[in-house]
Amino acid sequence: MTELNLEKSPQEHYATLDPLGFSGRIGRMRLLAWSLILGASAGIVIVLVLLATKVSPTLAITFGATLTLAFVVVHLRINAQRLHDLNWSAWMLLLHLVPVANLVLTLAMLLMPGTPGPNKYGLPPPPNSTAVKVLAWISIVLMVLGIFTLIATMALGLQDSLINAANSNSL
Repeated sequence: MTELNLEKSPQEHYATLDPLGFSGRIGRMRLLAWSLILGASAGIVIVLVLLATKVSPTLAITFGATLTLAFVVVHLRINAQRLHDLNWSAWMLLLHLVPVANLVLTLAMLLMPGTPGPNKYGLPPPPNSTAVKVLAWISIVLMVLGIFTLIATMALGLQDSLINAANSNSL
């Protein structure tokens, strides 16, 4: 563990964020903020791909496949950096391929705090900005609303009518 040197400025005690690499560390709130940004971006891309099918199905498939690959790489990078904050190897991401282990890993990444101070993957991430905190809280609120909507839909027995409406292409 490195010693605290009083001659250094506070910025030197944190790692710089590496948005394009797999090294480094990010905390829970940055994971949530990035996930919200990726989700919103994916929604916009889906609309653009659907609009592109009117122009050319081949263009839409190419555009959609390319951007899906880009989203997967960015998502893997974010999750790898979050695992590094927990002092775990990014190879743990392979647990997302195992049915129950993926839920356990996701909950661990969302609920467990990162290791304080430096670990084998580097210095701790810098403190969260106000924008990161706001985006993270929006993400949490949307998750809670989604869970309540799912529970309400099941409790009221609306899931059958929604499935039938989706199958008949009429709401």
